[in-house]
Amino acid sequence: MDLGSYSHKRPLSYFIKRGLWALFQLPFIGGTPKQLSFLRVGLLRLFGARIASGCLICGGVRVWEPWNLEMGVRSVFGTGAEIYNLAKITIGSNAVISQGAYLCSASHDYTDRSFPLFSKPISIGDGAWVASKAFIGPGVSIGEGTVIGACSVVTKDMPAWMVCAGNPCRPLKPRLMQNKSSNARNI
Repeated sequence: MDLGSYSHKRPLSYFIKRGLWALFQLPFIGGTPKQLSFLRVGLLRLFGARIASGCLICGGVRVWEPWNLEMGVRSVFGTGAEIYNLAKITIGSNAVISQGAYLCSASHDYTDRSFPLFSKPISIGDGAWVASKAFIGPGVSIGEGTVIGACSVVTKDMPAWMVCAGNPCRPLKPRLMQNKSSNARNI
């Protein structure tokens, strides 16, 4: 590798926008109550995120580029989720990104001597659940209703309505839904 030739060229306007976004991070600090979600949602929208109604964004969530984020109705980012969205990340309606999950839309081309950065969009389907500390890599699509198990490493698309887990993540079994709401805990 020749890191001396590495270049991450961006226009000055990009760095100004990122700098302004950094100034508004206080409500995102870990340990802030989930009741401040409305403020986090408002700030993300102010910086260009397209967030539908009823979304919950817990404390400690880190969003790199709000203008590259889209969230459907009633979606959730759990405490400490990291959204490294140098490319667009789309979260469907009623989807949950649990605590400590990492959605990573960018990486480096390790086959190129100058180690350039590249980015590819990520899509999480309606009703999907990305469990705690799972990693979702650049260019991945998670199907509608899919469950990604805790600590899974997802580098390829996962099909709809499947329970998937592992490193590397792979489909394990169909996700079958039952109506057990009478036993559900009200959170």
